[in-house]
Amino acid sequence: KGGLVPVKGTPASSVSTPHLDSFFNYNPTYLSEYLRKDQLEALCLERSKIFAAKGGLGTQKLLDMDKLCEKIQQLPELCSNRVFSEEGVAVIGDKDEFSEDQFSLFKDCVEEMMPWKKGPFDLFGIQIDSEWRSDWKWERLLSHLPSLKDKVVCDLGCANGYYMYRMLDHDPKLVVGIDPNLKAWLQFQAIQRFSGRKQLQFEYLRGEHMDMFPEMYDVVFCLGVLYHTPDPIGMLRKIHKSMKSGAYLFVDCQGIPGDDHVALFPQKRYANMKGVYFLPTIQTLKNWLSRTRFNRMEIFFSEPLSTEEQRITEWAQVNTSLNESLDANDKSKTIEGYPAPHRFYLRARRG
Repeated sequence: KGGLVPVKGTPASSVSTPHLDSFFNYNPTYLSEYLRKDQLEALCLERSKIFAAKGGLGTQKLLDMDKLCEKIQQLPELCSNRVFSEEGVAVIGDKDEFSEDQFSLFKDCVEEMMPWKKGPFDLFGIQIDSEWRSDWKWERLLSHLPSLKDKVVCDLGCANGYYMYRMLDHDPKLVVGIDPNLKAWLQFQAIQRFSGRKQLQFEYLRGEHMDMFPEMYDVVFCLGVLYHTPDPIGMLRKIHKSMKSGAYLFVDCQGIPGDDHVALFPQKRYANMKGVYFLPTIQTLKNWLSRTRFNRMEIFFSEPLSTEEQRITEWAQVNTSLNESLDANDKSKTIEGYPAPHRFYLRARRG
């Protein structure tokens, strides 16, 4: 507890980041209700090793993050009464909960955490229009959700936790977010410092670690993840192991249109994105799920991704978003000449 553990092949960062490290929970006692002692010990060792490496980020990025964490720590820890969602916006806090100087410092911190990829958020009166209209995705999911009341839920690929905060409206027992993006982890930790919602937990891990939570989850959300892994079948098998019998899986996967049982494998980038591997047709996505022992599959959304859903905003001054990644003369193709992104939403059950 309290120390970084290096691992062969995943070297610990040599940069001293005491303020950043202080946000990491080295002793996740909340998991003792769900895991055996030996399982929890193995998970704690693995998660400490992964955090120690900090994604292999460079020295300057880590030092900048550490300075930002030092600023955040100057602000009081809160358990705001104002945590809810309204018209798709995840609302956390009221400006009056800070002094004038505290609010100014908080605003500086929020701006330093740009770009905000997922949202929208209202953070103590600061309106954050994120790159993704994540509220649109949540609206599509809503009518297909089982009851989340008192359930144990996983949001795999949770980013900054926007969907986790939306789930609070449904009174889950626990929501565990899993994501290997350190900036997203920090955005979540900053929000959590002021929301105080302990039923939301963020694990700085990858999908490959899902089997370290055996038969723990009632519901798993896997949104925008599968096409980012070189082994979607392996990931789905590990997701399956993490779920209770009869548990629900919700998948949002980027893919390509068509009825063939195929998947696109880009040569290098896809729509300007690195780290994109298999982009399936809907039939191929269903095959992946059936061959990993999921059943009762239901496709409830299948449409091209729109430039209104993913775009550059004031709070996401990224170099390229979707519009810049499509062929200027033919929006049905990416700039690399591949079919433009199509989104599939699917609900399945663990067999």
